[in-house]
Amino acid sequence: MSAIENAKQMSKEEVVEKIAALDLMEYGLCHEKLSDRLNAAVTEAQEEGKELGVVAALNNADTDKVLLEVLKADPAKVMEGIAIAAYAMGAEKMSIQIPEEDTKTAEAVKEAADAAGVEIVMSIVDIRANKGSAILHIVTAANLADAFADKYEAGVYVSVNGEPVKKAACDTKVSDVADLSGAKAVLAGYNYYTPETIADMTVAEANIDNGVLKVLGEKDCIVSETEKKVTASRRQSCGKCVFCREGLLQLQAMQKDMTDGKGKEDYMAITKEIGEAMRFSTPCTMGQTSSEIALSAIDLFESEYVAHYKKKECPAGVCFSSETVYIDPKLCTGCGDCMDVCPKDCIEGKAKFIHMIDDFDCDRCGKCIEECPENAIIKTSGKLPKLPNRLTKVGRFKR
Repeated sequence: MSAIENAKQMSKEEVVEKIAALDLMEYGLCHEKLSDRLNAAVTEAQEEGKELGVVAALNNADTDKVLLEVLKADPAKVMEGIAIAAYAMGAEKMSIQIPEEDTKTAEAVKEAADAAGVEIVMSIVDIRANKGSAILHIVTAANLADAFADKYEAGVYVSVNGEPVKKAACDTKVSDVADLSGAKAVLAGYNYYTPETIADMTVAEANIDNGVLKVLGEKDCIVSETEKKVTASRRQSCGKCVFCREGLLQLQAMQKDMTDGKGKEDYMAITKEIGEAMRFSTPCTMGQTSSEIALSAIDLFESEYVAHYKKKECPAGVCFSSETVYIDPKLCTGCGDCMDVCPKDCIEGKAKFIHMIDDFDCDRCGKCIEECPENAIIKTSGKLPKLPNRLTKVGRFKR
């Protein structure tokens, strides 16, 4: 029999009792007993007058999404796990939430989802909108199906330096899954560690909650890597919570200033103040966790930040590229050709209006430069001319 068929041979109460007896835990950042999580959702639904449901997803803070590989490897198993949780709760509503840009993943799992009666939602999880639902990690759902197929083995999923995800026994040492020779830092989950600290940790102790284990050497810049991670979090955030939205905006701006040679000493204290406030002031893992990388960076690698803001030096030789791409308002005819080729969709404009480039998203690939028939798009490391700050009709901008 299948896992869900095995579960339905038992009463709902017996299913919950088995989950508790197996000591199954919620995977990822919200680490607690799965039986407690299911019971709490039932209680909340009754108290709030909400419809019972089960939602499977990655943690909202997970911008790397390597653990989607668990879903793609066996979508039917994950859907069975969702169905078992719903059966145990007496819930009819079931969904799986997939980041909105991962349309290929959604297409790949659609058949299994339809067969199990699980709705696919393209979004991160709205905690407030899903009150009364048990929100489970995708890996939790897979583990639950394994448990009722008598195949469950505890473990931690790890992708080392971008390699395919593998499951390691909980007591496996980090130094046994990753080569730490020549390491300057190790990014495990959402935090940095020194190689000396993490070498003897097990993969369970290292809190690799998103599956990411990245070893950084002397040619890797801690400040630059941190800026990339905070920027990714800012892009993924729904922006509904003030502390998350404004906190990520400020953290990203300060990290970017550091990499551009514009950092200030007081950024260190401000980062700590904002990051610690975010931990306790937002309802989901995005706000609670996305500042951790910046906090651990300034705590463990302060000397790299000092080099950036005091000496204007990047120890890894990565930062201080001041190249900027802009559109010359004198030459732009508002044809729109640049907008059509921009892979980041970061050019704003409309016909007969001077176009503008959003520097936040621009990666300076140069495709718009090649496409512009008027040679109006310029890459420079020098001082920028005065540019429009809103859409302006061609020929009407005054410097």
